[in-house]
Amino acid sequence: MRLGSRSITLSTLLCGVLLLAGCAAGSPAVVVPPSDNAPSLEAPVMTDAAPEVAQAPAPTSEPVVPAAVATEPPLPAATAVPVIAVETPPPAPQAMEQAASAQPAITSETAAFAQTVPTVPDARGAAAPAADTTNAPAADVALAPAAQTDRPPAPPPPPDGMSALIEGGTSGRREVALTIDAGADTGKASEILDLLRDEGIHATFGMTGLWAQANPDLVRRMVAEGHQLINHTWDHPSLTGANTDMPPLTPEELAQELDDTEALVSDLTGGYEMRPYFRPPYGDYDATSLGYLYDDGYYFSIMWTCDTHGWAGWDAQKIVDYCTTNIKDNEIILMHTGAAAVGDFEALPGLIQFFRDNGYAFVTAEQMLQP
Repeated sequence: MRLGSRSITLSTLLCGVLLLAGCAAGSPAVVVPPSDNAPSLEAPVMTDAAPEVAQAPAPTSEPVVPAAVATEPPLPAATAVPVIAVETPPPAPQAMEQAASAQPAITSETAAFAQTVPTVPDARGAAAPAADTTNAPAADVALAPAAQTDRPPAPPPPPDGMSALIEGGTSGRREVALTIDAGADTGKASEILDLLRDEGIHATFGMTGLWAQANPDLVRRMVAEGHQLINHTWDHPSLTGANTDMPPLTPEELAQELDDTEALVSDLTGGYEMRPYFRPPYGDYDATSLGYLYDDGYYFSIMWTCDTHGWAGWDAQKIVDYCTTNIKDNEIILMHTGAAAVGDFEALPGLIQFFRDNGYAFVTAEQMLQP
């Protein structure tokens, strides 16, 4: 793919929904709603805890930033309660059996993407995921001014010229950030927003330009309801090529991915700014790409402590068990909006109950970074 000309091959688009894995696994239960984490780099890792599942090394000469080692004992798990069954299609057996430490299989994800994500013409010459009109928000949301004026200030840029990898906060507060990437189809985005609204929780959404273009009303609603958006590139390319067998992005290509997404979200929401926060597609990064991100004004790359594996077909109970074991004071949970990750939506009530029962406050990524 050559992003300078904005022509996108099917294989690039189809790779757009894979992500890395995170923490380790326990047993609080889920209340399901009705269905309808080389030579060392100097880039600072702002974290109290590290993902329990190591990132597979990227095939690059540049080093990958090592994760910090946890020094505190795990918090207690919540008492299990029965899971309320819902009528949802069972996940594919091979997805359920995938090891938590394994890197996603590009071929199977590509096939699933091709089968489930219809496309519409993209003004930039690409194909955008078609909006799911059954999940469209109320009409007045689209007309509401969305730019937030009460957001907390960003920390100062790191002094080393590389985007800092964020795997938690450093304040010592007991906090959890729900981060939900929007890169494939619309999926359960509207229902997720309904649940977060009812629970009084603000989340952080990793936003691709293609998803924003296909779902403008949902983007407006996210910002209008106080959620944070972070730049997730235009069409989810790997910065290093590690997960896509593509060449690493040049500084010009990465700048266009970031700038086009930033401009679209700003236009849709009346001026909302995602800088300086970024989420690397697939969790891929190296020293070079962290430098490019810094040069583009994205000083903080939001990683995670637990990947739910909802994208791999994990159900609600498995997700809650996995993401509530060996937890730390600062947790960043990686989830997705897409229909293939319906387990993420169904796990939300159980995750919310567990973290509240254990004294956690729900915050956005930028709130977690406050002193």
